[in-house]
Amino acid sequence: ILMCGETEWKQGFIPKEKGTRGRHAKGKAGNLAQRFQQYKTAILAFLRDAQIPFDNNQAERDIRMVKVKTKISGAFRTTTGTEQFARIRSIVSTLLKQNLSVLKSLTFAIQGRLQF
Repeated sequence: ILMCGETEWKQGFIPKEKGTRGRHAKGKAGNLAQRFQQYKTAILAFLRDAQIPFDNNQAERDIRMVKVKTKISGAFRTTTGTEQFARIRSIVSTLLKQNLSVLKSLTFAIQGRLQF
């Protein structure tokens, strides 16, 4: 993937003006190409290990549930309701990330015995 894109990236290099000093400017595409080549193993790690997500965007996945809720119901009615939903959703998300039982943990939370 990276080798095929190299010809495209080289088009992003800015030609050096005659008589100028200093480092040769590469442009945005050239800088991106250099970073891709430098971190190639980390960028393409998801191809070797199925447990590595290809996008590494956990924050977007966490916000998705709020967007789905507002899409279905239209909006939250109160600020308090929004805060309560966010708090509960945060707890559920944390429990899932730690492979803990959501139902059991929420039951303990209601009883005042929540432990992580």
